[in-house]
This record gives sequence, structure tokens and C-alpha cells, in this order.
Amino acid sequence: MAKPVMNRKIIPANSVIFHEGDVGNKAYLLKSGKVRITTTKEGEVVLLTTVMPNQLFGELALLDGSPRSATAIALEQCEVVIVRPEDIERQLDGVDEFMRYWVTYLTQRIKDLSKRVEQ
Repeated sequence: MAKPVMNRKIIPANSVIFHEGDVGNKAYLLKSGKVRITTTKEGEVVLLTTVMPNQLFGELALLDGSPRSATAIALEQCEVVIVRPEDIERQLDGVDEFMRYWVTYLTQRIKDLSKRVEQ
């Protein structure tokens, strides 16, 4: 049986995709355009990265349900694929036990490393 296609969305240039502190219930795969990821430290806006096509962003909040740690802004019109927790589960349903363990392990490592960076 074919797996359902995830939702795609066009985001206009200069639109905020999510704000730091928002609930994180989805991640995004950027198909076209550019997205700026920023955070605020001591009242100053700090550029963390610029997301380019075929890169994922917003995944950390999705992994552990924590609030967004940064703000994402479309620098130009973007097309994104929206990834929800149920999409990930559906994709993992047919995966063998080792690969499921591997994904779980890597997810935990990302969360651990992210906590170290924030400190």
C-alpha cells in the first residue's frame, strides 16, 4: 500500500514560519527558497543559520515537544513539505527493528547535543 504524500505549502517571502517560544508540532523540509533561523540572546537577534533547499528545519521541537528554540523567516517565496509526528511514525511502520532503533538512537543524540549547545 502506498504511503500518503505529506502536505506541501507555499510560504510568501518575508513571512514568519514560526516564532521562538511557539509550540513545536511539525517540522519542515525546504523544497525551494531560503529560510533564516534566528534566536534572541540578551535582547539581540542572532543568526543561527540559513536553510537551503533539501534541508530540514524545525525538527528539534518536533522530536521532544519543547517550545521552538528559534524563529524561522522565509527570505524569499518558499515551498515546504510539512512533517508531522504521525508522518514520521507512518514512514517508520515498515522499517525493520534495527533501523527503528537507529532512528531512535540518533534522535536522542540530537536532543542531547542540542541541550549542550544551549547551556
